[in-house]
Amino acid sequence: MKRIFALTMILLTITSASFAKVRVGIEAGAYINKLKFDKNILGTENRAGFFVGPKIKGSFPLGFGVDAALLYSNRTMSFDTDTEDHSKNLNYITLPVNVRWQLGLDKFAPYIATGPQWDCYIGKDTFTSTDGLKATFEHNMISWNIGVGLMLLDHVQIGFSWNFPITNSGKIESYYDEVSQQVTELVQNKTKLKNKEWTIRVNYYF
Repeated sequence: MKRIFALTMILLTITSASFAKVRVGIEAGAYINKLKFDKNILGTENRAGFFVGPKIKGSFPLGFGVDAALLYSNRTMSFDTDTEDHSKNLNYITLPVNVRWQLGLDKFAPYIATGPQWDCYIGKDTFTSTDGLKATFEHNMISWNIGVGLMLLDHVQIGFSWNFPITNSGKIESYYDEVSQQVTELVQNKTKLKNKEWTIRVNYYF
């Protein structure tokens, strides 16, 4: 965590010193999650989450730029066994860094952006239910963002992005199998959690 914070500060310092135009703002938005498993043993459904935090962007000539944010993120994972439905709120510190290309002026400017994202999970390592479902969660995740949006009236930016995982967010170790009427231990813990997300984001730059 300390290394990531240091790298973030270095990035912000370089951005402030190097770019002709630097903007600081606030970002907030919502996740639309789809929890995926390596093995098709549990049901899943879409769930929402949110994120908020400070953001900085710098602009190069010809519409190119880079932006970074330091966000508090709250996600809900939902999964069910044959007997129960389960959900768990997961809290993260999220650091997305994107390269951006913007067309037009800030009054009305469409853009595309892409880049890596790091998530640090700040909750409990494991989740255990009464019906034998046991999940463990990774404290560090890497994913990738691809997004589009609009810059409006020089201050407001609205965007949509797709985030897909590079590393796993956790794994299911056991669950209750109604057919065998027992808790099934998964072979070598290979049922991985992968958090694929659509996001809707709004930024206000001062």
